[in-house]
Amino acid sequence: MSHFAHAAARRLGQCLCVLTLAAGGAAASPHERDDDDEKARMPAAPKAMSYEFADFALEGQALGATPGGAQDIAFARDEIARGGVPHARTFTPEGLFSEHDLPLETGRPCTQLLCLTAAAAPVELGAQAEARTLAQLGFASNLDAATWHRDPLNLVAVVDKSGSMSGAPLETVKASLHVVADLLGPADQLTVVLYGDRVHVHVPTMQIGTGAGNKRSLHAAIDTITSEGSTDMESGLRMGFDVARQTASRFGGRTRVMLFTDERPNVGDTSARGFMGMVREASRGGVGLTTVGVGTQFGAELATAISSVRGGNLFFFPNAATMEKKFREDLDTMVTELAHDLKLTVRATHGHALVGLYGIPGEAVRRLPDGGLEMDVETIFLSRDKGGIFFAFAPEGAGALPPVPGPVGEATVSYRDLMGRAFTDRLSFDLWPAGAPLPLGLARGRLLVDEVTTLKAATAAHLEKNDQETAWRLVRAAKMRFVQSGVPGLEKEVELLTRLDETLTKLSGHAGEPVSLRPRNPLTGLPD
Repeated sequence: MSHFAHAAARRLGQCLCVLTLAAGGAAASPHERDDDDEKARMPAAPKAMSYEFADFALEGQALGATPGGAQDIAFARDEIARGGVPHARTFTPEGLFSEHDLPLETGRPCTQLLCLTAAAAPVELGAQAEARTLAQLGFASNLDAATWHRDPLNLVAVVDKSGSMSGAPLETVKASLHVVADLLGPADQLTVVLYGDRVHVHVPTMQIGTGAGNKRSLHAAIDTITSEGSTDMESGLRMGFDVARQTASRFGGRTRVMLFTDERPNVGDTSARGFMGMVREASRGGVGLTTVGVGTQFGAELATAISSVRGGNLFFFPNAATMEKKFREDLDTMVTELAHDLKLTVRATHGHALVGLYGIPGEAVRRLPDGGLEMDVETIFLSRDKGGIFFAFAPEGAGALPPVPGPVGEATVSYRDLMGRAFTDRLSFDLWPAGAPLPLGLARGRLLVDEVTTLKAATAAHLEKNDQETAWRLVRAAKMRFVQSGVPGLEKEVELLTRLDETLTKLSGHAGEPVSLRPRNPLTGLPD
């Protein structure tokens, strides 16, 4: 029995948390409908489901960790909420995972700054039928959330104030800058660079200090930002990085540039003076970049490009309230890098084949001759939630083969901490003991991988093949699996799938007639 099998068995009779998820109740969107069409085509949801899991997450208060790249799928959520169907390239698995806590407690001691765990469980994916097992590589830290404090922050905010930012986008950015100013501590400092009609330093580098005067003047300066001019993002970013380098040399903490814009940077320009060239040069000098998108399409292509550079992450905010909430809750972790240059090799064991990878940002993934994968993750960020990367395995050979006993795969990991010290680790993806409650992260992960693969397949069917029927069936089935699962903490995913199901129901012609208040006999047409 593996180390986490012992842990699971030991706790099985102890702390079991039972949560009830009523179908059509708290977990279901108010838009949920029980029309005749749904009854005829889909299995009915049970009246109530319960899910038991070993609530290991409550045992400690350690901070988590998550790979860089996109830190949300807010753009896709906004598009779906407005009745649209987002393109598959506007969201990423790691963006979805970053919105959830995925604790994977296996009983393995956490003795390093970056703590890794691994486990596997059977899975059924609606859009990837060959997958039989899902494995999670879990990320956490040994930092105590109650006592940890981030390093002093030298923040350079680079703000797009061009004409396209007029109105809600710029007001959203200004509101967030006010929140950031409030959250900065005495040892922090802030510079504000604007670009639009011209590129200039709007707020010279200011140490916050202990008095109230600096913050008052900072808030007043933020209020004076107005929109005008064309967009020259690269010039604005160049000045921002120049200021960051100059101020970093005299600063005793971490330096970071935060770019606020409604435009998609030209990530295709990798020259020394282009967007990616400047980002890479700055990252080599220890200056990371957080890109904050407002009011525009910030999708997976941009997230992939940014996450291919050390210290890069990206957020999209559809409105001021969402942005302010995120900064208030997570500013400290969203600007804190935990580890760099993580190199990961995963191989399937005999009898298994590696058929899926979800949650690796960037494009640095290579197939090995033996079917394994080599991957690079430039940055691991500190997080309030635990993160993870997931791998799907199928039986090797004929698809109906029974599972082979033992681990489905192995992972070899190396990374460096912020001091440049090298660490290595080796983990096996052992199957979680049958009958033992799954760790919450693996239980959630099975559904989230199902969701993101279903969304990719459904949006591709809708937008690329004009196949509304397939798109509708995929989303409707995924929604039912979520509702029936009873896994807690996924209510917003039920809401998303329900809203997208409503849109595709109409587009595919399955909307049906409104439900009558006086049911009629379907054969005679007479009231019952």
